[in-house]
Amino acid sequence: MKIMFEDIIKGRRSISQFEERLVDLTIIDECIALAGYAPSSCNTQPWYFLVFSSENSKERLMDYIERGYQYTSDGLGANRILVPLLRRLLDFFSRYGKFDKAPVYVLLFARPYDTPLFSQAIKISKQNKIEKIAQDSVITSTAMAMQNFLLALHHKGLGGRVKDGIKFFMNFDELRDSFYKEFNIPKDFQSVSGIQIGYPLEKGLTVKVKNKLPLEKIRRHI
Repeated sequence: MKIMFEDIIKGRRSISQFEERLVDLTIIDECIALAGYAPSSCNTQPWYFLVFSSENSKERLMDYIERGYQYTSDGLGANRILVPLLRRLLDFFSRYGKFDKAPVYVLLFARPYDTPLFSQAIKISKQNKIEKIAQDSVITSTAMAMQNFLLALHHKGLGGRVKDGIKFFMNFDELRDSFYKEFNIPKDFQSVSGIQIGYPLEKGLTVKVKNKLPLEKIRRHI
């Protein structure tokens, strides 16, 4: 039976519950290789995938995530009316933002904009606005690679879910610097997102897709 690309796109789900079986990391590597076919500014290919599959590495990552939420909670202030509401909001967000129990976690980073000619020209010019556009472009490129990666996972029978809420600890220099040092991540790599991966439980695949916005809401011809 021929698989249509449209079916792959429409069939992908955000998966939160996984089977306990391990994931062959060669499959993850195959999906990362496919992600690398995404377009990128001046062919910079700035994406970088950090794969956490051992129990020890996942526990260490989760510890940073937990501390990030705790630091955020501790910094909410002392307003007796506002703070309880903010804490409830943070607790609600953390339930969806943290990684669920999964065989593999991936953190996706964007390397600095790097081309032999343009990068040097930008540095010499000392134009912050041009530099910002260049750095924004690596985030855009990495996001396109992430979508390739998610679709490749689905095509190979794996489930994934993007988890942006894991980045809370990146807001605190102490945690971020310690994390980057522990896992040997270059300081100028930008955190883009996290993805949890595994073989989805059957009920996760049968979740009905929420109504998508009609074309009239998301595009305008001029």
